[in-house]
Formats: sequence, C-alpha cells, structure tokens
Amino acid sequence: MHVEEAVRVFVPPPNPTGTTYVSDLPFLSESNGWGPVERDGSNGEMNAGDGGAISIGGRTYAKGIGTHAPSEITVWLGGVCTQLQADVGIDDEVTQSGSAAFHVVGDGRPLADTGIIRSADGARTVGVDVSGVRTVTLRVTDGGDGKNFDHADWGDARVTCA
Repeated sequence: MHVEEAVRVFVPPPNPTGTTYVSDLPFLSESNGWGPVERDGSNGEMNAGDGGAISIGGRTYAKGIGTHAPSEITVWLGGVCTQLQADVGIDDEVTQSGSAAFHVVGDGRPLADTGIIRSADGARTVGVDVSGVRTVTLRVTDGGDGKNFDHADWGDARVTCA
C-alpha cells in the first residue's frame, strides 16, 4: 500500500532589522478590492504600476503601499519589531469622495483601528506597538458606503525592529 499526503510547511522570510519600510518586505499574502496592491505607488487602476506617487492631503510619499478597499497585506515581523508607523488616508488621485477604515492586526489580534477616514480628512498618523508580534496584517475596509473611490494609502509604512 502506498499513501501520499500533501504537507504544507511555512518557511518564514528573514526577520526585518532596523527601520524597514513595509513595501520592502515580502508579502505573505495580499488581496485588493481593485487592481493589484502597489508598492511605493498609489493603487491607480487595474494594472500593476499604473498609479502615481502616493499622495494624501497634498503630501507625497516616496515609500508606502497603495491599496483599494477592501484590502489586506500580511508581512512577517518574527517577533523582533517594536513599532509600526504609517500615515494613512485616501489618495489624492481620487476624483470623488472616498472613505475607508484602516486596521492593524497582529497575530490575529486587533491592534489599531482608525475609524472612517474620508478624502477630505487628509492623512492620519498611526503608531502601533507590535512588540512580540510574528505576523502583522494591514487591513482596509470601505467606509460603509461601498468601495468606489476608496484608494487607501499606507504612506511611509515602516517597522522598527531589533
């Protein structure tokens, strides 16, 4: 008798060190409400790389993550990071009013929730203690009015690690 069984093994990427931008880390998983998640650029439309620079409330960010609600990005922190910081908001490229809520989830536990942010609100700074967290998920939900125009940015998203 011959028995075969599929086995899934998770091999984590290297732990981040120092101050590292989330857009420079490998994504363990990602999903996006419109087009692909963009590294260091806004969501744009349906194709990779079709957005512009990340811009929230008139401020431009060279680094960050451009998404569209609903979205989720999960990265490995390996329990060695202490802080996650980002400026979050609706990208200036949106021509009509967008709204979204930004959530940070560590190892399945909610760590931060911005509440609803609208296009006119500009950027909101999020600082989260991620001490001991192995995986962190950056989640965006729509603001309760559907996903249209919800280009949601994580400007300068970065972690501070040992």
